[in-house]
Amino acid sequence: MAYKDIVVHLAPDARSSARLDAAVELAERHEGKVTGLYVLPRLAMTGYASFELSPEVYKRLDTEQRAHAEEADRGFAARMAKSAAPSEWRLMTGEPVDVVSTNAHYADITIVGQADPDDGYSVGALADSVVLGAGGPVLVWPYAGTFSANAATIMVAWNGTREAKRALTDALPLLKQADNVIVLGIDTGDGKHIPGAEVSAHLARHGVRTEARHATTSSDIHAGDVLLSEISDHGAGLLVMGGYGHHRMRELLLGGVTRDILRQMTVPVLMSH
Repeated sequence: MAYKDIVVHLAPDARSSARLDAAVELAERHEGKVTGLYVLPRLAMTGYASFELSPEVYKRLDTEQRAHAEEADRGFAARMAKSAAPSEWRLMTGEPVDVVSTNAHYADITIVGQADPDDGYSVGALADSVVLGAGGPVLVWPYAGTFSANAATIMVAWNGTREAKRALTDALPLLKQADNVIVLGIDTGDGKHIPGAEVSAHLARHGVRTEARHATTSSDIHAGDVLLSEISDHGAGLLVMGGYGHHRMRELLLGGVTRDILRQMTVPVLMSH
């Protein structure tokens, strides 16, 4: 298996070019195609506010949006001209979450950005929503730091859940090419989750060299802190984990690993649901 179809969400935010670089890295490593996806959000407004905005304002906003899209198109073309990887520019209109999730259904991996609270062009709910709707791996790129999509050291968060297994399988193309894979077995004390020794043996049969480690947490609320600490201690350049093992509303109300990592991530994260 390899990532032959790579979709990357591009936007006017400051990290758009970094996501494109990551997509090109993967495409060149896996002989894949890069699809640059730019979404023009609909400007239609509901309620009394629509009576406050004149047609001139709508026209100005539309012009600004299209100018950003044209600039992104030029940047995409310039970047892909430096690569031998095939590419496609895709400009679509709609709700970003819906459009990106739908396009993810026809890709091997989708790259989106971590929400940046200080960047007005960052789409706040995009990453966690696309993880739920993509039907495959989503590589979430941090809004700060410099990273490689082909990380030498990868950490796998393993807790024995369906989501963790899905992420593990989806990440195999990366795991097979890494120099070092650390399987961190997370035991939450509920008697259901198993450490990482068995899954390390499974990966070894796929030719992946692994190092099994074990961490115990009192509840999943603290597992995010454990992961971030282990990533730092072992110099991992990418994290692989299942996304939203609990109902999303429960995580939003009570806290959860997915939400914590998406908010505090220090390296790129490949998530699958």
